Formats: sequence, C-alpha cells, structure tokens
Amino acid sequence: MLSDDDILAAVRRALGAAGADDAAFPAAGAHITRHLLVAGEIVRCVETRTEATAFHAGTRDLSELPEYDDLDRYPVPAPADPGAARSTLRLVRRGSVAAHACSTCTNGRKSCARCRGAGDVACRTHVPCAGCEGRLCCLACEGTGKRAREAADRPQGETASRVRCRKCGADDAACGKCRGAGRKKCGVCGGTASRPCPDCAGGGTVAHDFCAGTGRYVEWTEGVVVRRPVVDTVEESSDLPARAFAWTNEADAWGRVDHVGEDAFPPYDTDTGSGTRTDLAEDTDLAEDTDLAEVAARLKPRLGFRDGEVARRVRIRYLSLARVTHDDHPHRVHVVIPGRPAPRVVTVRSPRRAWRLAALALLVLVAAVAVSRLLA
Repeated sequence: MLSDDDILAAVRRALGAAGADDAAFPAAGAHITRHLLVAGEIVRCVETRTEATAFHAGTRDLSELPEYDDLDRYPVPAPADPGAARSTLRLVRRGSVAAHACSTCTNGRKSCARCRGAGDVACRTHVPCAGCEGRLCCLACEGTGKRAREAADRPQGETASRVRCRKCGADDAACGKCRGAGRKKCGVCGGTASRPCPDCAGGGTVAHDFCAGTGRYVEWTEGVVVRRPVVDTVEESSDLPARAFAWTNEADAWGRVDHVGEDAFPPYDTDTGSGTRTDLAEDTDLAEDTDLAEVAARLKPRLGFRDGEVARRVRIRYLSLARVTHDDHPHRVHVVIPGRPAPRVVTVRSPRRAWRLAALALLVLVAAVAVSRLLA
C-alpha cells in the first residue's frame, strides 16, 4: 500500500513539479482517501439428485451403470474445476432392475387398429375421370345415355378431340379418356372395392409401440446426479464511480485471489505476518497486503453455503486507489493508481466543478429559450 508521501509525490509528478518540491502541492490542505476496487467471480458447482422409475422398451444391459443403495449418500468426487460445463451421472438402484414379457401383445405384434386385423380396407370402385372429372363427359347426353334436346356447348378453349360416346353413340361428343362415362375404375383396387391396409401392408398386425415390437421391456429405479456451474459476478468500486475500472490496466499492482474450496480467505495477521498471502506483487511494500481483510469482509455476505453446493472457486482481483483533493485546487480530483515502475495519476473534475458546469450549461439554455421567445 502506498504511503501518503508516495501519493503526494505521484500527484506532484503528474502536475509537472519536481518530486521533492512540495510547494506546488503542499501536504497542508491535501485530503487523501483510499478506495478499493474489487472485481471477479465466485463460481459454485451446484448439485441436484433425483430418483425415479425408468423404462426401456426391449432388452437392455445396465451393468455399465454404477449401483447405489442410498442416493443421498452415494459418493461423487468433487470436480477439479467448479466452473466446468453441466454434467449428468446416471445410476441404478441395487436390486431394482426387472425384465418383463409384454402382456398386451403377441411376440411384439398386435392387431392393426385400422383394418381390425382383416388386412384390407374398403375402397371406391370408381374414381372421377381425370380428363373431364365427370363434367361435360358427353356433350350430347352428359353421361346419362339419353341425348339432351339441345347439345351442350363445347367447353371454351377446348382443343382435345372428342370421340364417339359409348352410352348414347353420339359422334365426336364424348371425353376421350372415359368415352362419356365420367368416371373410371379405381386404379388401386381395380374396381373390387377392397385394397390392402396401408398401416399393416395387408398383414393384419403391426409392431407394438410399448415394447417396440420386441415383446419385452425393462424397468428399474434410476438415480440422476446433475451438476451445473452457478456464477456470481463481483464488481465493486467503493465510493468511486463505476468508470474507475476503466482507469486501470493489467500492469497495475492488482492483488489476486484464485482459490478452489470454501476457505478462500484464510486468516492473515498484518501485524505478525502470519497466514497465507494471496497477492501476486513481488515488491516488499506491495506484498504487505492490508486490503485482503477488507476484501474478505466485503465478500462475506456472498460466500454463504448454497443448497446443493459441492465445490466453489473464488477468483478475485483487487486494487487500492487513493483519491486526493486539495483546498488550493477545489475543481480537481486526483486518483493515484499503484503500479510499476511508479504509480499513475488520473485527474478528473471534482463533483463541485461538474455541477457548476452543468448549472452553467442549463443557465445558457434557459437564456437562449428566453431570447428566442422575445424575438418571436
């Protein structure tokens, strides 16, 4: 963590003053506050276990599936990566597998519902003629065999030649395809009024859906263990605007936590130096990470155990920024960002300055509207 002197020296350098010359930015009148940026994610592997009766049509070898006695107590190793993709483990309850012969069919076959086992279905003996479709089949008798008093007019635009009607004998009056009958024998049944059933192809039986035509089925109690990652995104800027993250980069002195397990923040005593350090800084000054306890305190509400949680990974980065204001420079805010080889400084308008500029812009707008109304 940077000292106050280091912070003020960084601001002076940013202002173009020599580091040792504190006249341009004296310590008197300077106000320093520290703010912690925290970003990352908490990834949990959440597990659900369910048990239900499973069914398979036909026969099936279940020996490749693990067996269990008590699904809740069946041990499944914790995943090496809690953020791995969703996984499903299927198990068989010991002693629950039962193979059965299907009692509602005969060797996997059942009577065809469409033809009721007869093998054929009713069919029309005749179908409309494709040439005249029964309309104007004969211009003299209209398919009745008796000539009308007045011959029907030829259909407009007809170019096909007409033939002698076999019913009334009129020349050049009948449709060439049905010769005045208006219909033809069914091409499927040949006029017999019966055709093979299309569902059973004339056999009278079809495969039984329940057993998939095998005549057998298998039932068992199946346990299913499903694991999926649940991600909790973390991004906090500790009283700084959200755009503060944009002021930083990967070269800055971020501290990091990358831990798999429940105890992501082991105790660390900054006075005695005991415990586990999790920052990646190499400098002695930066390695004295006094912000880790604050990070742990902030994340504590999010680190509670969730139902079904079997593993977690906490991957967090954090960086302490210094916000500097000065009584002699009320319109500027300097943000000091620790890094190598030296801290960086980002200077922005103070909230007071921003409000004044906004008020001035509003005043100009109101004046412009007033002037435009007076001139109208």
